[in-house]
Amino acid sequence: MGATPKGELRRAAIVRAAADLVAAGGPDAVSHRTAAAAAGVPLAATTYYFRDLADLLAAALETLGTRELDEVAALVGALPRRRRSAAATAGLVADVVVGPGRRTDADLLAYYERFLATGRHPAVRPVLAATRRRLDALVQEVLDRSGRGGPPLARLVAVFDGTVLSALVEGPGRAREEAEAAVGELLADTGVPHSLPPPA
Repeated sequence: MGATPKGELRRAAIVRAAADLVAAGGPDAVSHRTAAAAAGVPLAATTYYFRDLADLLAAALETLGTRELDEVAALVGALPRRRRSAAATAGLVADVVVGPGRRTDADLLAYYERFLATGRHPAVRPVLAATRRRLDALVQEVLDRSGRGGPPLARLVAVFDGTVLSALVEGPGRAREEAEAAVGELLADTGVPHSLPPPA
């Protein structure tokens, strides 16, 4: 028997609340209790609509990923096609990989914790893998629209991710700036300019 409209609304409210908790504090901020409190529903509702915490997290991460990807896709879609410097392109890569509004170390830590959660919650891995594939495609679009070529995409993203994580360990407070600088250096060293494609 399918869920009632009221039930669907309640489930959606729980997912949105859990997504907001992940965005603010990472996956460890989510429990049945915190999601129920944030959604304003009884605790029993979370165990009714979700098999376990991993099921709730997967739904929350899918919702959060879609929300963030839609924002980034709109940003990239509005990007004029013109040749940009390595530094300017690196800033746009950062906007795609972690989001334009995620600049503090606390924000970045909460963001990367969602990917580290795959070790504790394997059920969320397919959701996060799908999100990263869409992000990779958007990074490539930034490079194309900026007239930048050269480094393999996987290497470019790995340099950004690795620099952020190292900087978060070493501190203080410049993880995004250091990652942008590392990507900018990579683009300057190996990012051979190529012809800009005509506008779609």
